[in-house]
Amino acid sequence: MGPKEILSPVGHIVFDHDGTLVNTEVYPYRIFEGMRDLIVELKSKKFEIYVWTSRGRSSTLESLKTFNIESFFTQIYCYDDGPPKPDPMGLAHLTSGMPKNKILHIGDSITDLQGAKAYGIEVVLACWNHPDQVEKYSELADYIALNLIELREIIKGKFNV
Repeated sequence: MGPKEILSPVGHIVFDHDGTLVNTEVYPYRIFEGMRDLIVELKSKKFEIYVWTSRGRSSTLESLKTFNIESFFTQIYCYDDGPPKPDPMGLAHLTSGMPKNKILHIGDSITDLQGAKAYGIEVVLACWNHPDQVEKYSELADYIALNLIELREIIKGKFNV
């Protein structure tokens, strides 16, 4: 490979913030155990990663900076950037022009699932904070992860990494 050639990303992974990246049910908020390591690993494997959230931009940026992960995200789309979830416009904005089979959304709510489905991409139901969501939403999810070990396996299988 020549010096001017740019490696294309292995894939594009879109994370929800509340309940997926960060546990916002406790105060002070905490990043889920192992999440920072996963994000660092994804970037090292040449993934582009994003945040699509129903949280406001200033609050989202403050949270990501608190956990020292803001620099890993290619782009962030918040509720005050345009139509909120489940409208898929946020996903379209983040991943415009990218092959949909190379995009994976990871979220924990019905709006995450509905938005990803409306956009035509696969979605992981993130159940590490609420295992009861498996029963509620499993029919809408392409994958279900009860923990980050399962999420890693899903990503590995989908993207052959």
